[in-house]
Amino acid sequence: MPTRDEKVSEIEAALRKRFFQHVPKVETPSRQTWTDEQHDIDRLSRAIAAYSLVGECEVDDATAASAITDGSNDGGIDSLYFDRANGRLLIVQAKFKRTGAAPSQEETLKTINGIKALLARRFGEFNQAIQNRLDEIEEALDKPGTKVEVILAFLGDQVGPHVTNDLNALRTDFNGFDEVLNWKAVGLELIHAWLVAEQTPANIEAQITLTNWAHVTTPRRAIYGQITAASLAALVVEHGKSLFERNIRHYLGSVGVNTAIEKTVRSRPEEFFYLNNGITATASEITPALGGPDPRTFRLKNVSIVNGAQTAGAIANAALAGAISDDAKLLITVIQVGDSEDTIGMKVTKARNHQNTVRGVDFAALDPNQEQLRRSLAMVGITYHYRPSAEARARRDDAFTLEEAAIALACWSQPILTGIAAYRLRGSQKVNNAIGFVVIAKREVGRLWEQDGELYGQLFTADLSGIRVSRMVRLYRFVDQILADTETSQTQYSRRMFFRHGRYFTMAFVAHASKDIINRNELALSPADRLSISQRVNEMAELIYAQSQRLSLEAGFLSVFRNLSDAQPLAESVLVELNSSAGATAPPVAGPRAPEPAAPIAPESAAEALAAVEAPTLTAHTNGANP
Repeated sequence: MPTRDEKVSEIEAALRKRFFQHVPKVETPSRQTWTDEQHDIDRLSRAIAAYSLVGECEVDDATAASAITDGSNDGGIDSLYFDRANGRLLIVQAKFKRTGAAPSQEETLKTINGIKALLARRFGEFNQAIQNRLDEIEEALDKPGTKVEVILAFLGDQVGPHVTNDLNALRTDFNGFDEVLNWKAVGLELIHAWLVAEQTPANIEAQITLTNWAHVTTPRRAIYGQITAASLAALVVEHGKSLFERNIRHYLGSVGVNTAIEKTVRSRPEEFFYLNNGITATASEITPALGGPDPRTFRLKNVSIVNGAQTAGAIANAALAGAISDDAKLLITVIQVGDSEDTIGMKVTKARNHQNTVRGVDFAALDPNQEQLRRSLAMVGITYHYRPSAEARARRDDAFTLEEAAIALACWSQPILTGIAAYRLRGSQKVNNAIGFVVIAKREVGRLWEQDGELYGQLFTADLSGIRVSRMVRLYRFVDQILADTETSQTQYSRRMFFRHGRYFTMAFVAHASKDIINRNELALSPADRLSISQRVNEMAELIYAQSQRLSLEAGFLSVFRNLSDAQPLAESVLVELNSSAGATAPPVAGPRAPEPAAPIAPESAAEALAAVEAPTLTAHTNGANP
């Protein structure tokens, strides 16, 4: 879960992206002397006033922004909107303060006086923005049953006692005959929850018609039978990726076997049933229609295709080129999994997909933390592809994949350890060592995202936030490009090989020296960040290159950076050199779990430790980039 500061940063990024196009800088006489920072905070305050209406009334961003009334003579009312459907007149006061401070008593009293003037119809006291909404305001005031809801929107958790007393007194004043006025605080947690909820995939309810169908009722309800390819294609076209939300992969496009599926369903529709494995879906509820035994229509609640995304996607793609014959049919199995937190849906997904060729990264999609990261990043306009798909193959500045995130985390999120702690576990607690991670990234990158492996959970921790992983991916891309460009520019073979094979190792040391930049709660790298990182990359690369000369002559750079027995001693010599140049007396150990000063390692202990780290592991690997 993101920290409080990370939530603030995510909210700020979302407000900028969504509302700044609707909320320009206000140029009034009283604000002519404002600094750019003051204008920026003012725009964020008005944006949060607008977003509180989005969250409360489910209106679109443009409509919410048009309800902003903030400005001179606003009576302390930053936003005003009549929710006709629910008979509510919403009055918002908003403050964007990164500290989380709620509106002060003075600010709230101004709003209270403004509310009293508004409800007394003293409209002449207000600015043009409120004057422009008089028809709406008078409609609300004249309609019996309208409730007034006062909202304090801010980035904290609670308002002060004096503000609470003043607002409670206002409520008492207006609720003598009937309860017509109430107030609420819309704070950090609620605003963040609204933003996350917007990215939650919609539950799908669909109907399918099956022929030659049968069912089972114990231990779970399930149906299976033939569905026409044309009706399946219609479902995919209607619901898109949401139909595969519990699958490990989305449609990968017209590649490999998918092209063959498209060809078969069009050219040999009558044989398609015999040549295809069919698909599996889960649903929280299966309800049959009344009528004859065959065919039969079923309503599926919260349905998701958990195996067969490639088949379904290929059929839908074929349908775009022209009508598919009704002779094209395939087998579908639908298993009822209920609405509870039962893990049967995940078990079905994993078991059914194990019958096909899949990679370790595919099953990482079953980790619920990955979906939380996706939603968090989607809030701020970044697409996170933790399921393989056709779209994931296109590299974009505002998108990245799980594989790229894993490599970035391996290079940028771990401390550099020394001594025996760098080679093995201490007691029952795992010690994360950056050098071990970058060696594995270089040698067996697929181990980083094996969900059942020992490394995945150390990278993708439960408290990892979207803003943090996004920043590390940006750092990884930036430094990787610097090192790639440097490799290209080298004329000496030895230096080219160093910059080719030592990228991950170099990044670990740049990260070691750049906690100040890594830990900022900002999505983008500032020009100052880029300049500092560029300088550190150059300095670290040259230092590491100088320290690695002896090892490279003996084994070559590829071997050095693929083996912990070479890479860890190199790392320790680099740390000694760094400390020497900085005038330090002892080599530091990065990270929160610094080991005790290392005693000399007995040959048997070192051998055992290295064997445990470097033992070959049979895993599903990918053909991803391995610099």
